[in-house]
Amino acid sequence: MQSLLRTRLGDVLVAAGVLTEKQLDWALEQQKVSYKRLGEILLESGLVAEEDIVEARALQMEMPCVDLVDVKVPDYVVRLVPEGIARTYAVVPVYATEDRLALATADPMDVEAIDAVQRVSKRRVEPLLASRSQIESLIDRLYGVAAADDITTSIEQASEEIAVEAGHQDLSTDISEERRRSEEAPVIKAVNLVIQEAIKRRASDIHFEPRADRMEVRYRIDGVLQHVRDLPKNLQGAVISRIKVMADLDIAEKRVPQDGRISVKLNNKSVDLRISTLPVQYGERVVVRILDKSGIVLSLEKLGFSKEDLEAFKYLIERPYGIILVTGPTGSGKTTTLYSALDSIRSPEINIMTVEDPIEYELDGVNQSAVNVKTGLTFPVQLRAILRQDPDVIFVGEIRDRETATIAFQAAMTGHLVFSTLHCNDAASAITRLTDMGVEPFLIGSSIIGVLAQRLVRTLCPRCKEAYEAGADELALLRLSTDETEVKLYKSVGCGHCGGTGFVGRTAVVELMRVNDEIRRLTLQMPTADQIRESAVRAGMKTLRESAVEKVLAGITTLDEARRKVFFEED
Repeated sequence: MQSLLRTRLGDVLVAAGVLTEKQLDWALEQQKVSYKRLGEILLESGLVAEEDIVEARALQMEMPCVDLVDVKVPDYVVRLVPEGIARTYAVVPVYATEDRLALATADPMDVEAIDAVQRVSKRRVEPLLASRSQIESLIDRLYGVAAADDITTSIEQASEEIAVEAGHQDLSTDISEERRRSEEAPVIKAVNLVIQEAIKRRASDIHFEPRADRMEVRYRIDGVLQHVRDLPKNLQGAVISRIKVMADLDIAEKRVPQDGRISVKLNNKSVDLRISTLPVQYGERVVVRILDKSGIVLSLEKLGFSKEDLEAFKYLIERPYGIILVTGPTGSGKTTTLYSALDSIRSPEINIMTVEDPIEYELDGVNQSAVNVKTGLTFPVQLRAILRQDPDVIFVGEIRDRETATIAFQAAMTGHLVFSTLHCNDAASAITRLTDMGVEPFLIGSSIIGVLAQRLVRTLCPRCKEAYEAGADELALLRLSTDETEVKLYKSVGCGHCGGTGFVGRTAVVELMRVNDEIRRLTLQMPTADQIRESAVRAGMKTLRESAVEKVLAGITTLDEARRKVFFEED
């Protein structure tokens, strides 16, 4: 009998009924492109749960695995492994004897991690397989993390102190009093814990929204706003002032919008916070944009492209000149895609320069510059200056007007590779959008080599998603025959791992239009977006809708989620 150690992970999962042969074949094709481990691909695509991978690997390696959800670890065992080592290597102690230590790890072959733990604990390590998410959760539980109860306690304490000091009177017009309140320990702690909680829950934004009788706090997680808690009304001024002080904004100015920035470190992670204030009916509204530098995925292979689209996009970004546009609404991942493209092609032989508003993430080896309207450094001014800096590749954060577009297109015509973003609904609409801006048709046709349109859809939680048989209405939306035998779709359920939402993370749905000779000729004739789209589809372009359907049928997302982001019309 063949040894389990020599059995492929995919075969073990198929034998267990967790994965189908078709899904395994798809994952193996992805592996040829990305060179990642099969387990990573299966998890990122949502085809299997993390526990399934752990159990399959345990069978392969003939070693025990452990479920850490309800495990209790004695304090003396926790003290054997410092928090820094636990977080650095993603390991956690479970139990110990005088000379042995059971250590939960997602990678029992990580010799460096095991050696480090053996040195500090002075015990022989016995590795136990566990899921990375459970390990990280247990680390937080054992070594400490901001809890909802801590936030509630701090909010209540701050509210009570302010109520007592103010004698139940409104002192919000006294600026010195507001500044003093904002520096009180309970207020500082409450704001810090709210930010920490948002980062822990993978939020991209925190909304502090004043209401008539309270201040509402909402997090945007995986692109969807979620109500988190309400703050007492008497705490509103102190909280807003505290955030303004952190961002070095003017707490006395409440009549006009303000923007600021904060850099913080949390659990050895660098996080940038972008602050935006806006006067509204019941006070000032504040939005905190969270830019987790350690969380950004700068890899084209991890964005959700199909094999064909990935190969085509890589071909375009390796061209010596021309302009490549990425389109989509705000929050559709355009900048992340282009950062990933720059990261893919950067090298010591290439001079890559950017003009952004603002610089969202720092890229090593890339010369980045920011727009500053107050000093006159607009997109056109910066772009003209960059062209005198001997660039090979130029990234323009966004094409907003005719002047910027014209300079960018002329740069593409004179031997530069130019990347930029554009706000429009699909790839074909980029041509008509540029024409509406006033860009000359011959510049558009001569310069554009490709347009990528994209959306981000939430991926189903692999732990709690449930399969069901598609109904007639769903088959119609998917453009599948009602004679199809058992088309399996998945729905979101909700569990502790996904915070009850049924989704964890997002993936890209894309359509890539390569500009061929026919589209170039059409451009000169002032075509409609429909005419351009029809030409691109004839040339083999997969539409946003088709890309979304693939992800629905693969069990990566739900039909409702796909329809929320991409238009699905019935035939």
